[in-house]
Amino acid sequence: MLSQLLFACCAAAAAASASAGNTQRLATPSPRFRISPLDGSVIALPTADQLAFQDREMGMLIHFEIATYLSIDGCNGVPGLVPNPTLFDPTLLNTDQWMSSIVASGAKYATLVAKHNCGFTTWPSAVTFETRDNTTSRYNYTIADSPVVGADVPGMFSTSAEKAGIGHGFYYSTVVNNFLNVQNSLVNATWGPGEIRITNDTYDQIVIAQLTELWTKYGNLTELWFDGGYSASQQARITALLQEHQPQACIFNSCDANGTACLSANSIRWIGTETGLPNEEIWSTGVTNDGGSPTSPFFAPAECDTTLQSGIRWFWGVNQPLRPISEMIEVYHQTVGRNCLLELDLAPDRSGLIPATHAARYKELGDFIRSCYGPGSAVGSVANSTTGPIVTLVFDFPTSIDRIVLMEDQTTGQVIRGYEVHAKILDASGRNGTLNVPMTLVSSGQSVGHKRIDLFNTPITVTEIVVNATKFVDAPVWRSVSVHLCDSLPS
Repeated sequence: MLSQLLFACCAAAAAASASAGNTQRLATPSPRFRISPLDGSVIALPTADQLAFQDREMGMLIHFEIATYLSIDGCNGVPGLVPNPTLFDPTLLNTDQWMSSIVASGAKYATLVAKHNCGFTTWPSAVTFETRDNTTSRYNYTIADSPVVGADVPGMFSTSAEKAGIGHGFYYSTVVNNFLNVQNSLVNATWGPGEIRITNDTYDQIVIAQLTELWTKYGNLTELWFDGGYSASQQARITALLQEHQPQACIFNSCDANGTACLSANSIRWIGTETGLPNEEIWSTGVTNDGGSPTSPFFAPAECDTTLQSGIRWFWGVNQPLRPISEMIEVYHQTVGRNCLLELDLAPDRSGLIPATHAARYKELGDFIRSCYGPGSAVGSVANSTTGPIVTLVFDFPTSIDRIVLMEDQTTGQVIRGYEVHAKILDASGRNGTLNVPMTLVSSGQSVGHKRIDLFNTPITVTEIVVNATKFVDAPVWRSVSVHLCDSLPS
């Protein structure tokens, strides 16, 4: 009852804030939480959009822009670099072909880099602005200024994604724009010959105008990326724009590190590494760039972004080696298998296609995921939201397994804080031992959340599995528990 009363109080306060001052409410969406009936701790509450986004589990971050035509990996850290728009000339551009690799990998959403740090827009932005010289200028660093004038990559991508049944969204860098001489959200105070002279306020107007174009022309968006965040001067206007046009979208880098400012209640946070190997307990709650915090009032699932190309190369690189399939499988287990959304890079080449070697590697990864964890792959399972700390699987005959998949129902928050998995294991002679012999601990951890995959050191043959939530702040609800055998991994 206490938790229900506090939740009602928080909801009422939010409503009062909305009527008293809508701008303030939009600028800093309040966290939604309830109080544990067991120990009085905070339990952050998710939105329906966040839970649906976690169900997607794996997505793609598509890097295809003028930086594709550079030898270096984008304009990052090179403020004066503004590549000539005539470089952008994809002669075989086919976004349906991109979807073939996305679907084959098992990804359920894709986010396109629509504008990266160079400043080039892959759609024909019609934005105009006033310069410091009192002239009106067109934003003339777009695909309309390239050899493929008339093309619209976000438009093609959105159409292809909808046909393929893939959620789609956009990445837009607000903090860097080399074309407009902007670094860290601020216009450089000095200008060289030929550089456009604008004020910081004008730059913010351009950002909002271009985001409006992206968020009003291409349907309902699944994810929006703010790489490096956003400036305080842009925050309230971006929040209002989101609420008006894309309230259902989940927002990467929505909150600042102390949680005092968030763009949206549908917040997603960065895990703090681009290796795809965070190697830590990952909570669905918190706003810091790490594993998060189980006591945070903010429900903000983590997203683990990483590359298929070695050396953390995001844009397509000439002869850039790919990471081996064994490493990508480890990435899957440390991300999706540790309650983190996996967002894997997709890098079309300069022709506008996914190279065959890349496509093959994505399919290898997808084939492994489907064979090991797809429908019908479990050799034992319990589903349909089992309430209570303990779940038991009893097998009709000795069964070989090498991993367990745990899923928590997080509808009213992530409540499990620790768990153990015990197994009744047959010995080498095929005997269980006596009933007085305790079951063997085969795995344990703290965070379950959307999904936890625990791999055993070696396959075991079992007759019974007991999963026990050893620490929790409300009655655990297990969404599902399943065991699998897929011990032969590709190299």
